[in-house]
Amino acid sequence: MHFGHANQLRQAKAMGDYLIVGVHTDEEVRLNKGPPVLTEQERYKMVRSVKWVDEVVEGSPYVTDLETMDKYQAEFCVHGDDITLSADGTDTYQIVKDAGRYKECKRTQGVSTTDLVGRMLLMTRANNVSQSSDQGLPSQVICHS
Repeated sequence: MHFGHANQLRQAKAMGDYLIVGVHTDEEVRLNKGPPVLTEQERYKMVRSVKWVDEVVEGSPYVTDLETMDKYQAEFCVHGDDITLSADGTDTYQIVKDAGRYKECKRTQGVSTTDLVGRMLLMTRANNVSQSSDQGLPSQVICHS
């Protein structure tokens, strides 16, 4: 989870009184997007820690359906203005869009999970190159928690 996700949750919360956030399982993410960066348990904990989130639905379906929304008494669904596709290429929010129960928030420009992973890989590579050219002394320190 990064600043862009938090910004989407802030915008979504401003659209209603109670924010329920669906978080997908590792299996659903792997099937539709590729290997998850964080485990589903890590994602559940991170989303729960966001101050605008009132409730988390664990194992939320990747393709949002009306049955799930009705189960949680959700009037509408919110997502960023970037389209999300399932493994078969369909819009994961088309069902709720067709039902008139979809709202959009603005995507945070300049930040994405793909970009962050790429930056981390570049930093690791740069650090390894630096270490070998500096006789094993790193030029920068990267702390992980």
